[in-house]
Amino acid sequence: MTQPEQALPAENQWDLMVEHGHGLQNGFHGLWVEGDDPEELSRLLRVDPDSCLECDLETAIEVYGRIRERAAVWIGPHAPGWTHVLAFGLHPYHPAIRNLGKRRVFEIFCRGELGELEPLNLYYDGEQLGDVTPPYSQGGDMDLPEYLPYTPGLELGETRNLKRDMHFMASMVGRITGRFTDRGWWTATRTFYRIPDGS
Repeated sequence: MTQPEQALPAENQWDLMVEHGHGLQNGFHGLWVEGDDPEELSRLLRVDPDSCLECDLETAIEVYGRIRERAAVWIGPHAPGWTHVLAFGLHPYHPAIRNLGKRRVFEIFCRGELGELEPLNLYYDGEQLGDVTPPYSQGGDMDLPEYLPYTPGLELGETRNLKRDMHFMASMVGRITGRFTDRGWWTATRTFYRIPDGS
């Protein structure tokens, strides 16, 4: 039987985003946050509580396109012990991300239309600890070598390929959190909030 830290998703993580992400392959910013309390995380992100909307992803994207605020989140359960935050209008290292307290936060930031994929960053208590991007070769160097047991079969190789690398990074997060994205994940109802400008 495959060890959990070496499992592979049933479906390609990039392909699922293309199929269900309503254009997010052009700009995806996902946070996997340790903890089971989306309400607490929403407070730490300084959302407008009155903007709360339970909705699917398609609705969240449509609403975000109509609001005047630059930032918003779609937030909800990911797996036991983990919450997912889909961020709109935030950037890597954003103060809101660094305000999530003493818990691990894994971040994938991809701008597919520009061919850009940031490293798989890990934050804890306001600090970026480094990245847990899979190494180029099996057993290769990593910023945070304690995550090396999660990398077999996800080695990036020497040539960059955004779609493959994004799939491998999402698979890495899935191994760590205990759940890969799947059709149920992409079609779930979560909570959308606006984040007031300047908050």
